[in-house]
Amino acid sequence: MKIVYGKNLSTAEKEIVGNIASECGILFDTARLMFYRGIDDVSKAKRFLNAGKRGFFDPYLLSDMKEAVQRIYTAKNRGERILVFGDYDADGICATTVLYNCLRELGVSDLRVYVPEREEGYGLNVDTVLRLHSQLPIDLLITVDCGISDCDKIEELKKSGIDIVVTDHHEPPEVLPNCIKINPKLSGQDYPFDGLCGAGVAYKLGNALIGEKADKYLDFVAVATVADSMDLISENRDIVVEGLKIINDPRLQNMPLKYLLGDNKNATAQTLAYMVAPRINAGGRMGDAKTALELFISTDINKAYDLSVKLNEYNIARQVRCDEIYNQAKDKIKKYSLEKRDVILVKDSAWQAGFVGIVAAKLVEDYARPVIVFAGQDGHLKGSARSIDQVNIHEAITASKDLLLGFGGHSQAAGVSVSEENFILLDKSLNAYVKNEYGKIDKDLKVFAEWNIEGAVSDRFVKEIDLLEPFGVGNRRPIFSTEVEETFALPLRQGSPHYSFKSDVMEMLDFNGQKDVYPLSLPVKKKVLFEINASTYKNKVSIKGYVRGVYPEYGDFSSLKTHILHNELQRLKEDGIGLDSLKKFSLKKDGVSTIYAVSNPENIEKYPELNNLKRYLFRPDAKTFS
Repeated sequence: MKIVYGKNLSTAEKEIVGNIASECGILFDTARLMFYRGIDDVSKAKRFLNAGKRGFFDPYLLSDMKEAVQRIYTAKNRGERILVFGDYDADGICATTVLYNCLRELGVSDLRVYVPEREEGYGLNVDTVLRLHSQLPIDLLITVDCGISDCDKIEELKKSGIDIVVTDHHEPPEVLPNCIKINPKLSGQDYPFDGLCGAGVAYKLGNALIGEKADKYLDFVAVATVADSMDLISENRDIVVEGLKIINDPRLQNMPLKYLLGDNKNATAQTLAYMVAPRINAGGRMGDAKTALELFISTDINKAYDLSVKLNEYNIARQVRCDEIYNQAKDKIKKYSLEKRDVILVKDSAWQAGFVGIVAAKLVEDYARPVIVFAGQDGHLKGSARSIDQVNIHEAITASKDLLLGFGGHSQAAGVSVSEENFILLDKSLNAYVKNEYGKIDKDLKVFAEWNIEGAVSDRFVKEIDLLEPFGVGNRRPIFSTEVEETFALPLRQGSPHYSFKSDVMEMLDFNGQKDVYPLSLPVKKKVLFEINASTYKNKVSIKGYVRGVYPEYGDFSSLKTHILHNELQRLKEDGIGLDSLKKFSLKKDGVSTIYAVSNPENIEKYPELNNLKRYLFRPDAKTFS
């Protein structure tokens, strides 16, 4: 694992950072963290440090916003029936919720909402809309978080007399729908930020319709922004800051999110990412997206509680299934010639489409290259793609569109459908495109750290790190490194899986740190990666480092080998494993890096299973191993 640090600042860059620190009244190191995140002048820094509603952009800068508002007002005044059509993920459900509430506030009397299940496919489903239209005629259809790629479907629906307004944030195709459309990524408009999520676009429409009354739903927009992995910069940062204010104020908090948060008193963007978003998504992944939507628009306290419990149960089942698919995918990938692959495609007819996106994201971390995981059967495969920063996977997929049944998404995440017979062709096409377009991509597994800390950290710096919240995509939580040598980690209490150890910087807490106990004890230098956290108890502030990784630097092999051999001999002695049972022991440990110790070198010939391993002959003095 390679540790990658923030860049060394040039003299000119140090001057810029120093000016930001001076003008904003912060430490140089705090300004340096901001500089690493693209905050490279005083005006950007002041906007970053004072995020909130004042940074919101005028919704009417979005193209077609005026026309959309006029059309919705006409529908309201005529008593027309409006259908809001969303998507099954957290962003789509939050977007549907936001626009539904804003239209209710506007006074729309005949309003319906619909989110599809995954099995219905992504985007507009013509059959579904026409079925709803036959039950109760629809005058105006408004899409949220979908629609920009559904040109043909929209034309078909217009033939049935349905007017359509598209609100979306996905990459626009070459041919756009012939209808009112709001999308910050459309070219030729004056809106200064194109990174909104689907719920962010829905909020903009709501804000144009009812003004500041729409702000009470910014908690849903914040959840969607984090859940859809949008960069927490510019207006997204403003949205999440305002949304968290609502979430953390019991007087303002919307009931559905209260139940998903439980007893969490001080939610952060990480809380939304790891606690709330997975529960919302779990419904759609388990084939019941409507549960989350029903929870979000419910006004019945008891019903909302029951629905939140149901989503939590879904999430537990989802975690189990994702782990199963992940392990199965890893087994398949072991058979690949990875050195020849710039993109990994893996499929199985037994997998469910609702889980493959999570698995793809985990595999990208394992293999440091784009991954597409496919599920499906009957010759029709549905895949979810995740990518590394270096590769725009949406562009790569677009270049292979002639092989596909459908696709859509972003630069780092996309959905794609392909026939079974074209799967191998798609595999070859994507790998050829990435190789030709990007050359040799960096496939090293890396962890990032801001810089290495050698001395104590000031209380002021710890407090100023909090000024950079909310952390997330595009504004990662700062991780630092420090060097330790031989040290001993102890459990926080008897039987605890969590450990602590000392460093020159601060006390380190290593949660579920059993795996690090032995490496920390080795007589070699280690780089410890950690987050800085401060907690207050009885008015006393305690600063701790939360360990994110321990990486030994194996430089002095001679002393290290002696140390490891001594530990292995002691362990074998304690386990009561003698020479006669060593062969059986070695078979049990197949695939694990283990040192096998024998008193007579000739005895190694009795174990053909070890023939391909490197062999070292130790002749320690008697005192060392007495």
